[in-house]
Amino acid sequence: MIPTIINLYILANLDAMFSGICAASGREGRINKRRYYLNSMLVGAAWGQVACLLGLLILGVAATMSPDRRTAVEEMVAVGERMTTIYCMYALVIFLTFAVRAIPSVDIRSITSTVFFGPLTLLRPAVIVIGIGWGLALQPHVAVVIAAIFIAVIMAPFRIFLNIYLDLRTTDPAVATSSP
Repeated sequence: MIPTIINLYILANLDAMFSGICAASGREGRINKRRYYLNSMLVGAAWGQVACLLGLLILGVAATMSPDRRTAVEEMVAVGERMTTIYCMYALVIFLTFAVRAIPSVDIRSITSTVFFGPLTLLRPAVIVIGIGWGLALQPHVAVVIAAIFIAVIMAPFRIFLNIYLDLRTTDPAVATSSP
């Protein structure tokens, strides 16, 4: 049980950090963006903690409301193990793309952004739904299914939330000082 929880927590945090980078992309005009992207990863990770706590709360309520708590927890772990399989494959592709991006070539970096990171960003919500669907293929009790759906509703639009948060947090001085 504990390894499954740790694996899902690590994967959720990686997703939150990478979502922070994705949400921050294109918002900074400076050439050297290392610090900017590091801060964006930290913002994503901080909001990821909130999402993880909400997920834990949802799972706790689902286990409490289930007629047999022990069975509900066992089903949650089994669903989580299957989800981990899907999410690890997606994370592996992301890490391999970052490894290719480490090659010091502007052309290779541009290609990885366009050919890999762009489509992977679009696929992310589908990967979340596929992972949860794969886990729910075990046909757990209704409480576990409802909990999984609520968690998907939190995680799938996470990048959209970060985009809105960053829009509210940052203002472009050129836009703020211009008159109509």
